Amino acid sequence: MPSHDIIISTQNYPPAAGGIQNYMHELALALHQLGHTVRVICDAPTAEGQDHFDNSLPFSVERLSGPKILRRYRKALKVLAQLKKLDQSILICDSWKSLELIKTQKLGNTHCICIAHGMEFPAQLEAKKHRRITKTLARADLILANSEFTAQRAKPYTPDFTRLHTLHPGVNPPIQANNSEQAKARDWLGEHTPILITVGRIEARKGQDKIIEIMPKLLAEYPNALYLIAGSGPLQDSLVNRVNELGLGANVKFCGRVSDGERSALLQKADVFAMPCRAVGDSVEGFGIVYIEAAMLGLPSLAGRAGGAGDAVIDGHTGLLCDGDNEDDIYLSLKKMLSDKNTLKTTGQNAQHRAQTELQWPQIAKKLLEYIAEQGVAN
Repeated sequence: MPSHDIIISTQNYPPAAGGIQNYMHELALALHQLGHTVRVICDAPTAEGQDHFDNSLPFSVERLSGPKILRRYRKALKVLAQLKKLDQSILICDSWKSLELIKTQKLGNTHCICIAHGMEFPAQLEAKKHRRITKTLARADLILANSEFTAQRAKPYTPDFTRLHTLHPGVNPPIQANNSEQAKARDWLGEHTPILITVGRIEARKGQDKIIEIMPKLLAEYPNALYLIAGSGPLQDSLVNRVNELGLGANVKFCGRVSDGERSALLQKADVFAMPCRAVGDSVEGFGIVYIEAAMLGLPSLAGRAGGAGDAVIDGHTGLLCDGDNEDDIYLSLKKMLSDKNTLKTTGQNAQHRAQTELQWPQIAKKLLEYIAEQGVAN
């Protein structure tokens, strides 16, 4: 495989937290590890620990500060200046917003890829913004959507469907818990069984509220069941109040934000990763990398059918899909999973095998480069 000069233009980059931040960083790291020259140019605001993080990287990161609109223009000019220095290059943008101001049509030696995540393509959009997105994506040689759902969302803005493909996000091997993290996990878990867990931001689209609502019915079947909620978010206080109203304090525990090791320890002991996601307006899961992170530790998932979760959880093979708006469907799906331990174990093994063989970051980076080669836009 020939070595490429790759410029990554992104609004979002660690150490700031978030799914797109992690996506762009892990992709950059995987491309570097495959032997390519990577440079990241981002307009993300300053985050705590940024200098230490940047100094630890094996490639350069240039960050632009200042008011948002000024940052965007300065970043576009910086990207163009770097691309003009290269004989052949690949430009990867984290979304159409990072591509919009970069006039790639002036560069005959640059192959442009735009990543699509989902929420940047609203179902209803005013005509002016629709034209902006369509005009911008027309300059991309490839548009890589994180799921089939996101690809469908991008289609109205992409008349040439041959440039539109699906590229799932990847995962890394899980961080193993140290002794103190294992002890903390044991305190949360106690002697409960079965154990359900959700890891993620506490917000309506994730569905933690729906699991809480069905817990009384689930406890009638499994009196010692436990539901762990790891993460924080805008719904946390109201969900804590609801747990108290229902008298579920012994069977629903809020862990707050957990370390990578704590997360691994909890996932290893859980029976089901339960995140019955649903659409809340335009807010929807574009893919749901947390399902794959759970799968890496052999944990099957219950996911909602909304958005791209159906790409992350294969219904009946690596977990089950349900109607995330329907509490009865969520309850019956969980009951089905918990009632057959052999099938539950096999489903977890299927999920782990898929995560380990198809969704590692080096494999995702190679797939991206294969798409480029198939389009005939790279030598």
